[in-house]
Amino acid sequence: MQTVMKIGADSVQYADRLSELFGTFGVDVNDDDALDPVGILPAFVLSGASISTEAHTHGDHMHVTSITVQVPDELEEAFYATLPQVLVAEDEDDEDDDEDDAG
Repeated sequence: MQTVMKIGADSVQYADRLSELFGTFGVDVNDDDALDPVGILPAFVLSGASISTEAHTHGDHMHVTSITVQVPDELEEAFYATLPQVLVAEDEDDEDDDEDDAG
């Protein structure tokens, strides 16, 4: 399994290849305001990644400590080929929603 992204309490780590892919979209992953890592988790799932969460409980309260995005080795190439298509489709949906709101 390849870890492509790990979200911690105060940081996000991206695999080099994922960082480069976002760069082709003009997104600098080192800019904290450029990308909402939690918001794009569905795109990773639709592209074949698995999401795992580490959490602690304190009575009835849960505290998430990290979220890890992983891709099986045999799906890595397909993941990187599919993710840009999912991200573009998601962006087009957002534009359609904006047009509907304006009309």
